[in-house]
Amino acid sequence: MKYFAKFGDIEREFHFDRSGGQLRASCGDRSWNVDLAMVGDGAFSLIVDGRCYDCLIDREEGHSVVQVRGERMVIDIEDERERAAHALASARTGGRQIIEASMPGIVVDVKVEVGQRVEAGQTVVVLEAMKMQNPLAAEADGIVSSVLCKKGLAVAGGAALVEIDPPPEG
Repeated sequence: MKYFAKFGDIEREFHFDRSGGQLRASCGDRSWNVDLAMVGDGAFSLIVDGRCYDCLIDREEGHSVVQVRGERMVIDIEDERERAAHALASARTGGRQIIEASMPGIVVDVKVEVGQRVEAGQTVVVLEAMKMQNPLAAEADGIVSSVLCKKGLAVAGGAALVEIDPPPEG
């Protein structure tokens, strides 16, 4: 699976592959054995090539804020499916949005309710997959018309999670 991480003006493409029970991450010509486990609310244990790091991950204003070894970084992360969906959404001229699970996982948070107004880029659902929390965002402004999932629900890739109607005109 490909992930795109942007911090400041720097963007990097990461590839993650699992074989023999080991997760391998690569970026350019570098690669690492990695493991990530949630140990508390927003707290993670990250192991990179046998070295352990305590991490705190939080969401602020639509961005991931990662704290490792006392250093705080604001990072935007999207997987290859989200990137493709965002590209399609920006080319689309409106209509109902259906927010779908980008991969099989567990719904860890539902951040909206029916009737709520949302803005483009606002997180509506957080999905945990492959030990990573993936925020799923509204593609455009609108009004939540249906919430089709709840916290703790296991979902298949492509499952509809939230429906958002375009905002009323005027």
